[in-house]
Amino acid sequence: MSSSAIATLLYGKHFQAGEFGLVSQMAHCDGLVLLPTDTNTYIFNPAMRDVVELPKSHRNMLQHSTCLPIGFGLDASTGRYKVVRSFYYSIDCHHIAMGMEVFSINDGQDRSWRETLTDPPALISCPQTAIHCKGCLFYFIDRKIHSCSTRVLLRFSLDETFGFTPLLPNMYTQVEDEDIIVHELDGELCATIFLKVRRKVLIWMTRDILDPQWKCHCIINFSEPCYPIASLSHGGFLLRRGNSLFRYYLEAHGIKEEDTLDIDDLRFIGHTEDTMGHAWENFCWFDILLYTESLVPITPK
Repeated sequence: MSSSAIATLLYGKHFQAGEFGLVSQMAHCDGLVLLPTDTNTYIFNPAMRDVVELPKSHRNMLQHSTCLPIGFGLDASTGRYKVVRSFYYSIDCHHIAMGMEVFSINDGQDRSWRETLTDPPALISCPQTAIHCKGCLFYFIDRKIHSCSTRVLLRFSLDETFGFTPLLPNMYTQVEDEDIIVHELDGELCATIFLKVRRKVLIWMTRDILDPQWKCHCIINFSEPCYPIASLSHGGFLLRRGNSLFRYYLEAHGIKEEDTLDIDDLRFIGHTEDTMGHAWENFCWFDILLYTESLVPITPK
């Protein structure tokens, strides 16, 4: 990696001004990409240059504009890709209630959102994009309302059942949710913790998502929060820190300056361009995903 790195533009779509105002974290599953906004939800297959705008739903009673909690993944029991979105039944000061609705991608039988048979057993922090791992979506719950002695994640299986997954040992009770990043890494559930006072980053992983046995995979001495987005073949991680990507080598316990890339310096080249490409000055927002091309169709045949 270097400051002269160039990325190839795989797909681009123009949105009309005012089509949405806020964008939430994107999600990826088997070559399909979810883009949630405060007005519409989109599914892309960049490899096939295809995009679907999901139909609107009128269940949410929240008055002000925000990005609702949302998730995306594959239901192995049906072979369908599902988008799962939370909504508010009510938001008065005495009672807040949330429901959950599901949209199945490329389901010829139904082109609408349907409500789950049961509601979430806990309120979900808003906004957030759930992490997909082993056929389940994982959400942080609103700890201001649910004061649990043990930190847990709300688990929603894509066969549409709820549960809870304990999150890390109780030794980190003083760590705030904002200092924990939950994600999928090498097929396992991963939780990266930033200890502000000790200036350390701890990477925990578990194979079992129902009864997790969390193991600390790596401790990195770092003064800022970062988290792994991919494993490296020679032992280490590709880490993201803010707008930067860098390689971290486990044996060397460090990084090399030439292995650091500042996304602000990256240029991208379109399909028909052979020039130096475009800079990012006009970009208002971006996300970084581990992406695999796919021929999965997202539009009805």
